[in-house]
Amino acid sequence: MKIRSLTLTIFLLVIILATSQFTPTYESGPPAGVTGSPGDGNSCTACHGGSAVNGNFITSDIPVTGYIPGATYNVTATISHASFNKFGFQISPQTATGVQKGTLVVTDPTRTQLTGGTKYIMHKTAGTVGTANSNTWTFQWVAPAIGSGSLSLYGGFIKANGNGGSSGDAVFVSKLQVFEDLSTGIAEYNNSASEWTMYPLPCVDELNITLTTNQTQKVRVMVRSLQGKVVMENAYLNNEGAIKLNIAELPTGVYMVTVFEENRTLSKKLVKI
Repeated sequence: MKIRSLTLTIFLLVIILATSQFTPTYESGPPAGVTGSPGDGNSCTACHGGSAVNGNFITSDIPVTGYIPGATYNVTATISHASFNKFGFQISPQTATGVQKGTLVVTDPTRTQLTGGTKYIMHKTAGTVGTANSNTWTFQWVAPAIGSGSLSLYGGFIKANGNGGSSGDAVFVSKLQVFEDLSTGIAEYNNSASEWTMYPLPCVDELNITLTTNQTQKVRVMVRSLQGKVVMENAYLNNEGAIKLNIAELPTGVYMVTVFEENRTLSKKLVKI
């Protein structure tokens, strides 16, 4: 009888150990790449199961007109639950293809940490316990260089029931889209007139671009609104250094025209009338 009891005990212990290997918990922080972004392709459901629900958990002091390149902004992530009081998160500033834009900075080292260099920020063990069924994390984001364009702060979130496993938890994803502010520092975009010209200005329908120092055979031309939204983008052969761009259908307003060559970027302001 004792042998049978010992055998049963060992069997149950093996089952518990085996199960624990397949139901990992990440109280001290998840692996990189679970923000739910298109580039990461994974959220916390990879370990916690179920389906991720969309939510609005990320806020910042980035102006609605967009970020100023190189500036530092404060970001806040907040989540709550009627009965759960244990939470986790991971956030990353990325393009839709997963390219990192800007740099994350830890401001609360007791509760948050970086992983994957400066691409991801997430909770520490001390940062999982909420107050009154809610939890808030704060950190900073340093905006990328001029011409980086729009991006999103993607976040994966967990509301945990605290049972020590992954069952019964709720998974959420959140996205805060931001644009580059092209209305400030326009003088920095204005390249030397000896490098290229753009006329007529203001323009009604057909914009002419002449690259006086032709460096590559193929160029890409992008037109963006002052909020950073791409409204036109095309590739052109640059055999003669002259490009004609039809902007007749663009609404009246101010835009930024950027020409991308192999080893340089040229930008100027366009007034469409």
